Amino acid sequence: MITVIGSLNYDLVTYTDRVPGGGETFQADAFETHIGGKGLNEAIAVARLTASQDGAKVQRVRMIGRVGDDGFGKELIDALKGDGVDTTFIDSVPNTKSGVAVILVEAESGENRILITSGANGTLQPTNSEYEQYFPPEICGTDHYVILQNEYPDTLKTIEWLKVNRPAVNICYNPSPFKKEWVSSVVLASIDLIIVNEGEASDIASVLGLHHKENCDIATLAEFLQRALAPNGISTVIITLGSKGCVYTNKDISPPLKADSVKVSHVVDTTGAGDTFFGGVVLQLSQAKCLHEAITFATRASSLAIQKHGAAESIPTFDDITEGHFIN
Repeated sequence: MITVIGSLNYDLVTYTDRVPGGGETFQADAFETHIGGKGLNEAIAVARLTASQDGAKVQRVRMIGRVGDDGFGKELIDALKGDGVDTTFIDSVPNTKSGVAVILVEAESGENRILITSGANGTLQPTNSEYEQYFPPEICGTDHYVILQNEYPDTLKTIEWLKVNRPAVNICYNPSPFKKEWVSSVVLASIDLIIVNEGEASDIASVLGLHHKENCDIATLAEFLQRALAPNGISTVIITLGSKGCVYTNKDISPPLKADSVKVSHVVDTTGAGDTFFGGVVLQLSQAKCLHEAITFATRASSLAIQKHGAAESIPTFDDITEGHFIN
């Protein structure tokens, strides 16, 4: 089983040739609405990238989260259900708006700028009794993976509760959006897999006392973070490098290895690509694939995602990966 705890947002996306400066009005190219939020994207990525056997998905994925009692909230839940995600623990919060992300996408490069209003996501603060309900002991073995990020307020409490009460569960963490005050050696020692970009890796290392980030290469950062992770878990670190691929390591890999990205001829929109990669990696690891296989699969998935508009809508399926659909 894979459980995703996190955000559900409704994305308001504007495509433009360039981002206007302060006080400037500029004519945009197009406007679209999409479902999103890092938590929702990750849940849909796991669901879509899971293979089917005899018409049924071989991997169960569920999501824990909050939406508002508005039209956006219903659409977000319906989208998850449509991809086979268990939404039993997604609550609709009365008199509250769903989370919203305002996204500017530069047409030529596909690069994005995002403003997030948390809305109902800001109320996701489960009680201990709710955690007991979410994670009964009989489903919390070493084959259970939990995916976390920083788009809800109680990520650190979730990590602590799981580590103390369900230590066999694999905690997989993408500390984005990055919050320096949430970084500590105690938190890292509770994590089984962490995925960060180069800047986040440097910032974490700096907070924890590694030499100044400018003196550390990526391999050194990866080794440092890996040594800080939970020693009895999968102890996996992945540092993403955008178009340059990623560097990865775990307790069985030394020195860290480099994986190249899949080159595409035209990048349409990078929104959600990182969430697709994260979901793909965790899915593959949960199916007992080695780290190299997991990263190869997830890299292919994210390369497909950046060739389509939207966050969740651009996430490919397992068949897209195996059959090479829409690769430029």
